[in-house]
Amino acid sequence: MLERWTLETGDYTTPMLQPIAVIERKSVSDFASSITRDRERFDDEIRRMLAYRWRAIVVEGDLSEVYRVSGAHPHSILGSCASFFARSDCPVLFAVNPHGAGRLICGILRRWEERVAAETEAAGSAPTFAGRST
Repeated sequence: MLERWTLETGDYTTPMLQPIAVIERKSVSDFASSITRDRERFDDEIRRMLAYRWRAIVVEGDLSEVYRVSGAHPHSILGSCASFFARSDCPVLFAVNPHGAGRLICGILRRWEERVAAETEAAGSAPTFAGRST
């Protein structure tokens, strides 16, 4: 079942994951803009995502498309992707097309829910959400 809400940060989560996990979805052109001329705004978004235990960026396209539309040097683009992961534990995943991005997002969210359920079962109580300030 699909539910829509407005999130302060990111584009996708689930009711179970809302306090601890978020995924930001970007088109190729939006991602290219986010890592070039809108970088300061996007860095603010990444900082807000740090409040979540799990976070990711899913791009609805291929890395080579980002090279083509951004006008930035490929090393700069790769450096941005590496920086998001190394500094913020936020991987950038490329999903080839919008349909693939949707499937990838659903798969990630489902597996994160499975981790929460397993942690809750192992602890024998309600899950703890380390990494999230409320």
